[in-house]
Amino acid sequence: MARRRNPIRAPIVLALLIAGLAVSLVLTLSIGSSVLPFHTVYRILRDKLFGGAQALDAGMEAGLYTMANYQVVWNIRMPRVLFGMLCGAGLSVCGAAMQALVLNPIADPYILGISSGASAGAAAALLLPLPIIAGSNQVVLFAMLGAMISSAAVYTMARVGSGGQIRPVTLLLSGTAVNAVMSAATSLLVFLAKSPESIAAVYNWQMGSIAAAQWSTLWFPMVGVAIGVVVFSCCGNRFNQMMMGDEDATSMGLNVRRFRTLMFIVSSLVVASLVSVTGIIGFVGLVVPHIVRLLAGTSDNKTVIPFSAVLGAIYLIWADSAARGLFGGAELPLGIITAFVGAPFFMYLMARRKYGGQAQ
Repeated sequence: MARRRNPIRAPIVLALLIAGLAVSLVLTLSIGSSVLPFHTVYRILRDKLFGGAQALDAGMEAGLYTMANYQVVWNIRMPRVLFGMLCGAGLSVCGAAMQALVLNPIADPYILGISSGASAGAAAALLLPLPIIAGSNQVVLFAMLGAMISSAAVYTMARVGSGGQIRPVTLLLSGTAVNAVMSAATSLLVFLAKSPESIAAVYNWQMGSIAAAQWSTLWFPMVGVAIGVVVFSCCGNRFNQMMMGDEDATSMGLNVRRFRTLMFIVSSLVVASLVSVTGIIGFVGLVVPHIVRLLAGTSDNKTVIPFSAVLGAIYLIWADSAARGLFGGAELPLGIITAFVGAPFFMYLMARRKYGGQAQ
């Protein structure tokens, strides 16, 4: 059952997280191959958001910043930071939802097989001659299609394996099986490929990045993440019931099968909308909800889910800042950063809470 503790602690944590997100937004815009002063970024944002074109022209004429500074902040880094916020928030809330749905603290969005399915779809678009849609849209389309096929396969296998019921154990096993098949399909496509450039593109996509973010590409993940955050947050009480077990949840009037199926579909759509663009970014949905539970002192999903959205946004934009700022002009794939940070923290959580043994 969800724990509820100090009622004052959660609002304080939320206020700090929101303030931290606002500060992080401005600070991370100053980080990159060319470092911009904090006050320059602040002035550009202030003039752009509240002053319009006249304020921007006045700032440039006064020498407060240059047109190049404006282009870097507003047209290059701002879409990337906003996309990082969306990606972190979406993966985190889906991770919190999956951990409640499958009653497993080590579950995350990729338990659905979405990452491996998206990878297989992207590999097909990059390695095979598919003259259907030109350019990067083809990769997004096929990655999205592969992700949804994987999710449907996991759901179908779990339902058949449970005799018509979706049970947490069969869902986990189905996700593992589909991940293995899709990973094998990706490896086969790479093996059969003849273009070194295409093979390199597949490997780069698999390591995850939000470098391709633009203003024109934000609307699709924005809609998906907004739907996920709103739906999951509104269903916080039902997730709490799910954490009590299927029998108890059913006795409290919850249609467990229908609820799990609907949340499964929503989570699949949200993560697929992100993974199809960013590639594989691991450990965000796995680790962030646990950090929220530690900070807020509760496992109440009415708190954990919205808090995870804010903390996930903070975490990923800082991870992306490290990816593009640690090595100067060379950009490290974002998936490497999240793995290096997330994996040790997850091992700490396992050791601290003794998952797999007697829980503390």
